Amino acid sequence: MDPVTSFSLAAGILQVVDVSFRALAQCWELCKDGSLAEHRETVEVTDALVSSTRRLNATTSQVATPCTQDDIEIVKLSAKCTKVAEDLLAELRKLRLEQSGLRHAITKSVRIIRRKAKLTEKQDLLEKYRRVLDTRVLTRLDARSLKDTQDLKSLEQGVQSLALGLEQGHNTVAQLLADGNRQLKEHIDMKFDSHAKAIEDRNSHTRLLESLFFPDIVAREEQISDAFEGTCRWIFDSSDDQEREPRPWSNFRKWLETENGVYWISGKPGSGKSTLMKYILNSDCTSRLLANWEKGTDLIVVSFFFWNPGMALQKKCTGLLRSLLYQIATQWPALADLVVSPTGRSKEAIVASRSPSSRTTWTDQGLMSLLNRFLDKKPANISLCAFVDGLDEFVGDEDYLLHMIKLLNNSSRCKICVSSRPEPGFHQEFRSCPQLRVQDLNREDIERTAAGKLEPSLQKHSALPIPDDDVQNLVWALVIKASGVFLWLDLMTKDLIKGSKDGDTLEELRSRLARTPDDYQWTVCTHATETGPALCERVCPLL
Repeated sequence: MDPVTSFSLAAGILQVVDVSFRALAQCWELCKDGSLAEHRETVEVTDALVSSTRRLNATTSQVATPCTQDDIEIVKLSAKCTKVAEDLLAELRKLRLEQSGLRHAITKSVRIIRRKAKLTEKQDLLEKYRRVLDTRVLTRLDARSLKDTQDLKSLEQGVQSLALGLEQGHNTVAQLLADGNRQLKEHIDMKFDSHAKAIEDRNSHTRLLESLFFPDIVAREEQISDAFEGTCRWIFDSSDDQEREPRPWSNFRKWLETENGVYWISGKPGSGKSTLMKYILNSDCTSRLLANWEKGTDLIVVSFFFWNPGMALQKKCTGLLRSLLYQIATQWPALADLVVSPTGRSKEAIVASRSPSSRTTWTDQGLMSLLNRFLDKKPANISLCAFVDGLDEFVGDEDYLLHMIKLLNNSSRCKICVSSRPEPGFHQEFRSCPQLRVQDLNREDIERTAAGKLEPSLQKHSALPIPDDDVQNLVWALVIKASGVFLWLDLMTKDLIKGSKDGDTLEELRSRLARTPDDYQWTVCTHATETGPALCERVCPLL
């Protein structure tokens, strides 16, 4: 028998012996005074004896054929203790059923001598079994090797306490039971306190998430089109790759893997900045490269996509802060511990006051204060990478927005990737940061997208087969006129496909392409009209 099984069985015997002594004492009291027969303690002792006997029987049934004398002794002792326990259990049940009164007193006087003799016999047996445990079984168990074995962790807490007691020199059943019960009570109290705190922390965390959440928190990101198959992969290329000609951009792959600070992705309106940011955020390559940055830390990745035509929280700092903090709290629940109020209210009070029905009670000052505390007090094993798209679509104090970005930039183990149009304020702020311009790098993506969408439609809907060279020339004309603007390309491609379905000839399609404006106002108004009248009403006046 292995040490863990042997000790588990011995511990089970200890528990039966302990409860049996309690049962024996209760039997003596019941013999002296039948009025105790309905006392709650009698029920508790009976139940405890049933429970401990069942556990001992279950443990004994799992034991393989004994190999040593100690194994044989333990198994025999298990059977004997079970028999004594069953006899005491039967005696307890008889005594509990007896009623008081004259008839009971007469009957009891006749049988009292016989019962006393039986109880004395059981008491002697229990004393004998306890001595065997002290001298023949417990003292021969290798408690130190049991303590070292990994299987000790699989034992119940009470059994582990008995094992540690043996190792510390306790060698009597009384000592082991007393220490085991005390340690078991301390263990239960500790577990209860731990469980209560866990529930409290979980409730605080849930209330914090509810107070930060808003319905459109990821709406803009979900509306952005996914990158066309095979596009945007260049973002993870190395500028040192000799197979490609040098490109006028800072190595984004290197920034992800080894650098801190801000990376600025700029580009003309409609050039595909948001699609690129979404691609980066959801790419497995991003996760792999970031895993090499700040190794040994738990990485938190957060993101936000500004959208000027959207709802208020989608274009203001309040929405940015609530979204970032919500994502931080989702990945690091301990953020709830940092929630405090200027008046000194506890985290429970302030978080509870921000119920789902009053989420707007968060102010920019309170949100910024919480973000500051996170950046200052986050553990050394936490790192943060943020992606914020569409800075040019932000509505509010631009200096405040840039201050927030600086806050992230200046914090240890933090970095942030931002995207925007090349507006003067952003150019001034990020001119010395690693950066790229999307329209300088997306020509191949535009060509791949135009060919992938237009060529199949032309071949399918044309009345006569179109030579491959003619199709390629139309695609090239489309790519050149797009000038790096994906949104214009997407709208024009849809228009040409519609003409093809309506039966336009190749020459008519070329004419349609030639007379279409390539300015941004046409692009945005056409897109807004396709999206819906409500969006068109909000967007076109901005132009």
